[in-house]
Amino acid sequence: MKNTIRHTLIGVAVAGVLMAGTAQSTTMLGAYIDHDGWNTAPIDQFNTDVAKPLAVVNLFSSFGQDWGGLAIQASNIVSRKATPLITWMPSISSRPDANLLGEISSGQWDGYIDGWINSLKLWQASYPADQKPTVLLRFAHEFNGNWYPWSNDPDGFKTAWRYLHSRFAQAGVTGVEWVWCANNVSVDNYNDITRYYPGNDVVNWTALDGYNWGSNYSFTQWKGFAEVFSAPYTTLVTNYPDKPVLLAEVASAEPQDLPNADYGMTGNDSDAGQSKAVWVQDMYTRMLAEYPAIRAVAWFNTNKELSWALNGAGNTGLAAYNTVIADSRYTGTFTALLAPEPTKTRVAKGGGGGKRYTTTLESIQQERDAGTQRALALSKLPAVVGTALLAREAHGFRRLPAAARAVLREDVR
Repeated sequence: MKNTIRHTLIGVAVAGVLMAGTAQSTTMLGAYIDHDGWNTAPIDQFNTDVAKPLAVVNLFSSFGQDWGGLAIQASNIVSRKATPLITWMPSISSRPDANLLGEISSGQWDGYIDGWINSLKLWQASYPADQKPTVLLRFAHEFNGNWYPWSNDPDGFKTAWRYLHSRFAQAGVTGVEWVWCANNVSVDNYNDITRYYPGNDVVNWTALDGYNWGSNYSFTQWKGFAEVFSAPYTTLVTNYPDKPVLLAEVASAEPQDLPNADYGMTGNDSDAGQSKAVWVQDMYTRMLAEYPAIRAVAWFNTNKELSWALNGAGNTGLAAYNTVIADSRYTGTFTALLAPEPTKTRVAKGGGGGKRYTTTLESIQQERDAGTQRALALSKLPAVVGTALLAREAHGFRRLPAAARAVLREDVR
């Protein structure tokens, strides 16, 4: 009977999505904002400039940082009714080129990790129980690149991820959603992001980072949203249809941008006739029409390598952004993937030391949500375009000088 009820609930949820198409799904709006949450003014300014507030705010933190600072950053983000997306980078400034994945898995970082976990729990506990913040945790992102020291190591990555996740589980951490985030272009030796996947049991979100670099590199050209994301998105939803997709970093250059030599750019200005506003309009419109598995998107709103931002001086695209996010399927309110329910335990008939069965509404909810997400993800797939452009881009990034790759990974504070 228990399994019948569970499967009925799941079936009803899936059928409802199939009948409604993608109309009932919503996509949460997010961004990386300058200063990583240390200062609320840039968040406030962005929320003032846009039609809907941010539900997710990305910040970057390395293994050299702890919750002494993160508590300030995360609290500032939560104070703006957004959820922190903590990009947790396994690197330290004293050894910038060291791959720490093996050290993590062998327990050499247990003291730091356990302290980080305990401080996270204390920070969450400082809020009323019904307002406990959720944290999106994006560990060792862009693992299929070649600019970070943890890149190009699928076995080391998977082992470290599972080890880290186990430390959180052993500590009884709740309110953390694990974000597994690939780069849209594989610049490693494998060209197969699935080799890095640590397992459905330790991943809540799959995610992608991707940019339209324009013609600023000699090996790139102006690419539309579909050319940037259709191929890697299809890989995610066909291999992991139960998982919602998060675009953790996405942006387009401005057509007036010129190649930035600091980042190894030796391209040209052949994209001068393009339009960032058109790019933005196409992106947010196309996501609703063709990419139903995307449940959150974070614009990279800073002028770092190029003029990525929407609302900075000289930036364009803001008006187009405000027009398209007016659609009710875009929301400025964060919704956690799973709200835990009380566990109910019963003893099997027969008394004495009979077997104990533990069931939770949460476990049913997990299966129902997976079925719903699967139905959404597979309800439609975009036409895959731009694969030759991505291959050319990957080849070009592999040939970038080491100094240019090092600048690419610099903190964006």
